[in-house]
Amino acid sequence: SDVCSSDLKGYDEAIAHLRMAVRLEDSLGPTMPPEVPSLSRLALGAILIEAGRPADAETVYLEDLQRSRENGWALFGLTQALRAQGRAEDASLSEARFTEAWARADVTLTASRIGR
Repeated sequence: SDVCSSDLKGYDEAIAHLRMAVRLEDSLGPTMPPEVPSLSRLALGAILIEAGRPADAETVYLEDLQRSRENGWALFGLTQALRAQGRAEDASLSEARFTEAWARADVTLTASRIGR
């Protein structure tokens, strides 16, 4: 891994804060229609990938997809997490779902979180 020990402390702190944000966001309850995707959950997944924890990121993205079916942001992150784990076949399936979900979007994603 390219992550040094001083970076790990920063990642651990960011992950802890984002997990708290996810819990707070989840406690708000659902709105109909959903106002926005779970931004904290998407940020958490992206940070977990950066921190070299793609299996944890996969879990976060799957949780998001249970709440927001075919969310393109979560599918993009899930694809990245699966690739980082060397699961090419699963990543291809997830990427196909992303391509379908994102077909009409006018934004090209580079990460699963907004602003990155």
